[in-house]
Amino acid sequence: MADKREESSVKILSWPKESAKIAHQFDFEKPCPVSVSFDETPVNVIIQTDPQKPLNVNMDMRVSAKEPFPVCIKLCEPVCARSDYAIGLTIFDRFVAAISVRGETKLLNCGEDVIPETVCVDFQKFKSDIQITAPFTHENLTFTPLGDQIRTSTIGDPPGQVKLAFPREGVRMDFPGLASDIKLTVNNYAGPTLDFSVYAGAVLLSQFTETVANEVREVNITETGVTAVEVKGGDNEASIIEICYALMRR
Repeated sequence: MADKREESSVKILSWPKESAKIAHQFDFEKPCPVSVSFDETPVNVIIQTDPQKPLNVNMDMRVSAKEPFPVCIKLCEPVCARSDYAIGLTIFDRFVAAISVRGETKLLNCGEDVIPETVCVDFQKFKSDIQITAPFTHENLTFTPLGDQIRTSTIGDPPGQVKLAFPREGVRMDFPGLASDIKLTVNNYAGPTLDFSVYAGAVLLSQFTETVANEVREVNITETGVTAVEVKGGDNEASIIEICYALMRR
């Protein structure tokens, strides 16, 4: 009798030359673990995680997740695995029956990409001149003063609109998930530039400086998988007007 684990296992053991081999095993009650390896060339692996589901890395550089997580493999064309074999049954050296197994397993693509909804957050619900000295959450975004405090203010353009003003030390914004298509609308009336730092967890993805001098500017962040952004500079006369972003699908 065939082993039950083998019945639920589908492996692609050959692939076009110099491409990847992929092996997967299905368990309908659990996520599907997937391994990918290259025979003749090294492969670079990028792993993204979040603080709620960290990865363990030991001194042998073996990486493992504390719990299984779903994996989606995107394919340009379906990959099919066909089964066509027979199992013969004999009793006391006498042939009794034959069981034929035929079938096809398909690996399909993940479906059409869904454009994530863009969320925009501003501070018009707040009263002006509120002093904030500790992290606070607003519309699922967490704002943390990097200096002594941040504050709500109507100073600068757009006139009369409440904004989040920050000191030279800056402010940090943590997103509720992995963000992309981030657009920050800021103003600055002291010093010609603002400094931006973009993070994915503890990893610094990029740092850059934008000229924002006595004006309102939209700053686009092109990185994906962003978990936090820090803005510094402005010498107490800079503020965030609006943050727009989209959460990446998992």
